[in-house]
Amino acid sequence: MTTPGERLAQLKTEHGSLNQVLEKTSEYTYLVYDEYGDISYKSTEEPTFELQDKKVAKLKTVDCKIIDEDEHEVCHIKLKTYDVSKINSSKDFLTEVTSSTANVWDIKLKLYKSNLTITKNSKIKEKVNNNLKFYITEYKDPHFVLEKFFIEGNKLQDEGTVKLPHTLKDIANVSIYTSKIYDKYVRQ
Repeated sequence: MTTPGERLAQLKTEHGSLNQVLEKTSEYTYLVYDEYGDISYKSTEEPTFELQDKKVAKLKTVDCKIIDEDEHEVCHIKLKTYDVSKINSSKDFLTEVTSSTANVWDIKLKLYKSNLTITKNSKIKEKVNNNLKFYITEYKDPHFVLEKFFIEGNKLQDEGTVKLPHTLKDIANVSIYTSKIYDKYVRQ
């Protein structure tokens, strides 16, 4: 029979550092239970004894919240739930600025041979503290950015129209994307 120190030394030889040993040996949690759900064994080590009519559940330890007590003081095994941060689609994703001749718009973009002209509708009075971001990409492909532009929200508010030079050779087959701050963007 080996001592705990000898087993640890053997595991370190097999897996490397102490952190790797701990990670490997605690990767799974084993539960032995009977047909009624009564747990007779819980460990990060696989059971080596005779199970008879009992079953073994092998669960990833990081996904387990082992004990959850109900209102009758009965313990249950629960899987962990993870809170996922909410995504604000208007700010966390890019939106394509599509061509339109509509008269209703908040921000209008026009791509010329030498510059990108951005105009804010004069009817919009509220100030925007965020910077506006525009990306010129391959046609319909927001993953391949050709050029990017950042404008201070105050500058567009104060000036109404901003012209930004670009170095693009071909402006016919490109798309423009933005992180949406205003409601209606149009490209003319």
